[in-house]
Amino acid sequence: MMDDLLDINAAKILVVATGDDDITQLLHDNIYTQVTRVKSTREALEIYPKLMPDLIIYNSSDQTDVNAFIHECSQKNTEKLPPIFLIAPENTPIPSIESKVDDFISQPLDSELFLFRVHHLLLTQLRNKELKDYTNTMLSTIEHRNQALRESQIEIVECLGYAAEFRDSETGTHTIRVGKFTQLLAQSMGMREQEAESLLYSAPMHDVGKIGIPDQILLKPGKLAPDEFEFMKQHTTIGGQILSRSNNKLLIQAGIIALTHHEKWDGSGYPNGLKGTDIDITGRIVAIVDVFDALTMQRPYKKAWSVESAVALINEESGKHFDPSIVAIFNQSLDKIIDIKNAYLDDPSASQLLSDYLPH
Repeated sequence: MMDDLLDINAAKILVVATGDDDITQLLHDNIYTQVTRVKSTREALEIYPKLMPDLIIYNSSDQTDVNAFIHECSQKNTEKLPPIFLIAPENTPIPSIESKVDDFISQPLDSELFLFRVHHLLLTQLRNKELKDYTNTMLSTIEHRNQALRESQIEIVECLGYAAEFRDSETGTHTIRVGKFTQLLAQSMGMREQEAESLLYSAPMHDVGKIGIPDQILLKPGKLAPDEFEFMKQHTTIGGQILSRSNNKLLIQAGIIALTHHEKWDGSGYPNGLKGTDIDITGRIVAIVDVFDALTMQRPYKKAWSVESAVALINEESGKHFDPSIVAIFNQSLDKIIDIKNAYLDDPSASQLLSDYLPH
């Protein structure tokens, strides 16, 4: 039981007694070991933020100050105030319901009744603190576990993206750039930060279906024959099929991107000939950044284009291959896109990553 864990006798009690004080000794005699007594509200306000008592007993002949004192205490710390127990002179009227005190007793003091009320005020306060600490601990634990799970999911997602890219460029930096470009354009389009961040991790898997394409087609220098190109097109449906087997939101989104990033705004793309806004917005974004990055990087079958030439082609294809509204945002974001490209250049030494593990 929670109450078994509460050390009520060690609870911190602040006694504010501006006159004669018989309260502090009474509390000590009843095994309350952490009792601090001050003689003025000024002293109480000075010590309160450091002591952070579990109960304040306000024993003063001047009762008009109690609400002002409580208000000033609340300004000293953002934590919820502890219970305030008011001890008033004989024949003092019971405080109104608007009063900020939590309990009230008048002189002459009935010691047993006073100690009974002190005990239950402290018990309630310590229960609430214990519950708050437990809740915060549980929330922190859940947050750490969720973060660890999320990080492991992202690692899996990244590995899938790299696996496909190593078939093609061997560096994996294309997938990183596509993710960064896609996140940037999503943010520029006004997507929520969480949505844009999810694209950072799902967009790099756009070509995961290339795992199913034979090397003689995927790595062929020069232009593919018509039948070879038809086979190459299948990487979109292969990727969609691979990723659609998961219930993970990132993988589901990645599956949509894999399936739609070669569709064209005018309906002439593949695999389903979708047109305009029938193409998922994520596929329309990745279509642009994938083409831009693929054009400006060297592959086994082509030389790299200049940034200017790639941008010119994207603008020529606006309204045909690409969504014109996203092309406009691409143009507005070009400086940042180039910054990302320069920050994640292809590293030729990375091409050894797989060959180190493959038989020679």
